[in-house]
Amino acid sequence: MGDGEVATLPSSNGSTPVVQLEGVRKSFGDHLVLDGIDLSVTAGEVLVIIGASGSGKSTLLRCVNLLEPVDSGRILLEGEDLTQKGVDVSAVRQRIGIVFQQFNLFPHLKVIDNLTLATRRIRRVPKARAEERAHELLTRVGLEEKAEQHPHQLSGGQQQRVAIARALMMEPHVMLFDEVTSALDPELVGEVLLVMKDLADSGMTMLVVTHEMQFAREVGDQLIFIDEGRIVEQGQPADVLDRPQEERTRRFLRRSLQLAHSLDDLTMQEAAVEEEGGAA
Repeated sequence: MGDGEVATLPSSNGSTPVVQLEGVRKSFGDHLVLDGIDLSVTAGEVLVIIGASGSGKSTLLRCVNLLEPVDSGRILLEGEDLTQKGVDVSAVRQRIGIVFQQFNLFPHLKVIDNLTLATRRIRRVPKARAEERAHELLTRVGLEEKAEQHPHQLSGGQQQRVAIARALMMEPHVMLFDEVTSALDPELVGEVLLVMKDLADSGMTMLVVTHEMQFAREVGDQLIFIDEGRIVEQGQPADVLDRPQEERTRRFLRRSLQLAHSLDDLTMQEAAVEEEGGAA
């Protein structure tokens, strides 16, 4: 694989979704978090997932990556049922990369070693080849000169770009992003979003949980709004963001836009209503 390339899903006829969820339900104790989720993502498609805190967005991604078992329903990856008994979890996770809000880099390891550790141990890639690939990916995310530094020497945005490069080391077919910019200072958000846009432009299949509505509009192919574990609304990003059909979607977007621009018009009474409506 040459410089600047990323793994993309080979597809013979394009008819089989890369990721498919059928009636997925998930509870934590008595709390129902996902309530019959159905969705389908095809090769090279970017699905953006929005919703209030506690609506089930992150749990959805964790179920796709087998970090959480589902209670019922099916999750399929390239036609393979991941919920059946005996599935090779390690093999699945090599095909599904995930990047979290927190960077989760090993603080005692240099950047280059953070990137190569898993691929050397799990895939048994020789050190020289793993490091060559790591340098390619660091160049791709604009951090080639940081290879010998430790995470504490990097900004939050740089650490998140390293985390993305590390996930790409396993040459995944799908990338999951769980609010990866929400912990960053505002001036650092753009550099991470540009890396994600570059991945999308290269044909990477992506599921992205985010509050960055402009990214959703410009990069997403489809968008779903989740509330209380259910998909309330879905469609092309511009349609959902500009012309939402459901009142719950309109309330969420109205408050998101107010918080993004100004608090002047947001009364405490309306905020309380939104919190009550968004609790999950």
